[in-house]
Amino acid sequence: MNNVLIREKLKNFNIQYSHPSYSLEQQLLQQIKLCNFEEAMEIVKTTRQLERPKLSNDAIRSLKNGLIASCTLFTRAAIESNVDYEDAFALSDVFIKHIDQLNTIDELYQFEVTMIKDFIDLIERDRVSEYQYPISKVIKYIYANGAKKLTVSYLAGIYHMSPDYLSKMFHKEVGITLSIFIQAQRVDIAKNFLEFSQMSITDISTILEFCNPAYFTKIFKKHTGSSPKDYRNLYKNKGILKK
Repeated sequence: MNNVLIREKLKNFNIQYSHPSYSLEQQLLQQIKLCNFEEAMEIVKTTRQLERPKLSNDAIRSLKNGLIASCTLFTRAAIESNVDYEDAFALSDVFIKHIDQLNTIDELYQFEVTMIKDFIDLIERDRVSEYQYPISKVIKYIYANGAKKLTVSYLAGIYHMSPDYLSKMFHKEVGITLSIFIQAQRVDIAKNFLEFSQMSITDISTILEFCNPAYFTKIFKKHTGSSPKDYRNLYKNKGILKK
């Protein structure tokens, strides 16, 4: 099981919402926070098929205004991902100035992709910058492959270390065990599915390669304090998902 299946699921998520445009916007921000560029692009492709809000009588000016609004949301997503707010706003300022200089729809669409990629890169750099090699590389690998069933032994093999040595080094650098870190990343991805899709808990468990739904529930509750079902119901009550 890999990210290809996740992308296929994401392509069809928009038909399951009571307010598709808002839900797609929230999905996109979540994928930016998770540093999932390919998944973010699938959502962008879907949103481009929808009618954009008219923010000006001029089509290009309207798209520019929309991208400036998106840039603001991307900036908030980066800050919520613990990027230093000055770094996030500095990147935002550069982007907004550049948006105003573009003159065609194609240029603006291409720049939307650039913004998403650069904000994801900023979040990734911030997450690994405080750690030394090879821990920084291990963390980056986990973020890029968080939906897979990663193990300490597998990661140790990639970086030519013994599992015991990697475990000790990771705990010393990060402050938690490597296994807990991997679990936390998979739980974050699970939250995304629970919040923005109606995929069954069993299917989510399968996609994220948990051995069975009961173990998935146990790990999810360990990290969030609630079961996947209760977590999803919270968002149903907020009106984000169809009841």
